[in-house]
Amino acid sequence: MKISLRLKTWVFIILFTATSLISVVFLTNYLYESFYLTNQGDQLEGRGNNLAEVYYQAETEAQFEYFYDLAEFMSRCAVASIAINEIEEDGFNGRISRSIPLEEDEYALTDDELTTLTAGGTLRFTREGIDKDHLIITMPLMDSAEEDMEAIITISTPVDAAFSPFDSLRGILFVAMGLAFVVIVFVLNKVTSYVIDPIRHMITASKKWGQGDFSEKVQVATNDEIGQLAEAFNQMTDSLDAADKQKQEFLGNVSHELRTPLSYLKGYSEVLLEKHRNGEELDERHIEKIQAEGNRMEKLIHDLLDLARLEGDTYPVEKTPIPLAQLVEDVCERMDLIAKHDEMAVNTSLDYGIIIEGDESRLEQVVSNLIENAIRYGKDGGIVDVSLEQSGSSALLKVRDYGQGMPKETLNRLTERFYRVERSRSKSLGGTGLGLTIVNEIVKKHEGVLTFESEPGEGTTAVVTIPCFEDDFA
Repeated sequence: MKISLRLKTWVFIILFTATSLISVVFLTNYLYESFYLTNQGDQLEGRGNNLAEVYYQAETEAQFEYFYDLAEFMSRCAVASIAINEIEEDGFNGRISRSIPLEEDEYALTDDELTTLTAGGTLRFTREGIDKDHLIITMPLMDSAEEDMEAIITISTPVDAAFSPFDSLRGILFVAMGLAFVVIVFVLNKVTSYVIDPIRHMITASKKWGQGDFSEKVQVATNDEIGQLAEAFNQMTDSLDAADKQKQEFLGNVSHELRTPLSYLKGYSEVLLEKHRNGEELDERHIEKIQAEGNRMEKLIHDLLDLARLEGDTYPVEKTPIPLAQLVEDVCERMDLIAKHDEMAVNTSLDYGIIIEGDESRLEQVVSNLIENAIRYGKDGGIVDVSLEQSGSSALLKVRDYGQGMPKETLNRLTERFYRVERSRSKSLGGTGLGLTIVNEIVKKHEGVLTFESEPGEGTTAVVTIPCFEDDFA
């Protein structure tokens, strides 16, 4: 059987509270017994000392009679009883006064007690009575030479008399304990609800998240750790929801991108097959279209696989020191041939002293893709500016076209898979929609950053920032 956290908490709280309150009662009783009995014993011993002082000062018969009268008076006026026992000629019998109602075997003193008493010391002990225990103080009255006992003062009081003030206090204590228990339970109920209810909401919400429903949010209106945990859960939900939407969009885009060339392949192949069956001459344009769409599918699949490898944590990037300007220049020379086909030109401004550490083939892929995009979206008959400069400890590669540009709010989405600012125009210009996504992943593998600058009608600039190579032996 599964026990809930709330039930476990309540069981723990009730046991802890009950144990604590019971411990308080017993501790209070113990402390009262210890301190109150000690205080009572001190008071009884004080009375005995006062009587002993009167005895030692007595010289006449009248003064001795006053001593006995005082002892009787003190015994009547106090809860404690006082007995004076004179020592017989045959000596002390080792037993305390029988005026105290004790069990028969409780009158005799132990050897240690007897030794202390005969040496002039005072005894303080508790004896078991017939119906109640007694606190007893016994002190000797010594002769003038302080060698022999002449009499013994025995002062006793029932122990329950010492505890009588605590009886009323005990009742008050139990009432207070009950009230405290109710208050503690009420407060802890609020506390457990405050802590456990949000956790239960999180459990309920997480179950819905597991079923793909990310609309459920954890509602906690506090700024403490519970609130921060709930906020973290909600942020995680938003991230999962965004990732799920991106996944759905990605799958939709992939299926759409594949469906188009497949439709072309299917349509043109059916036309060719029909012409072949009818003995008609095959149209070369149809064959070229099939080849083009096949190439497009091949590139799309290649880019998808390449992107999947780059996004993995285990993809190896073999870095070596590279003169970046030479690499950029080589790529620009190749891309200039493509640009001339569109009556465009690639201009360069390069700092040849820049060295970086990177994967040469992957960096060529970055430069080629950025220049290809600039040619594709640049102004017909225009130019593409490629510059390389050093800024602090980083190399800045800029590729600018002078095309129609784009709104600033679209710049952060350029590296998303299959994102196109204008879908119809982008598709007519070719491309798989994954090029900038791949470029961004390669740049990140080189601890770099890819950003864009653009204004409508002013063209677009792609900026790659990569750390320069640091030669430890320089």
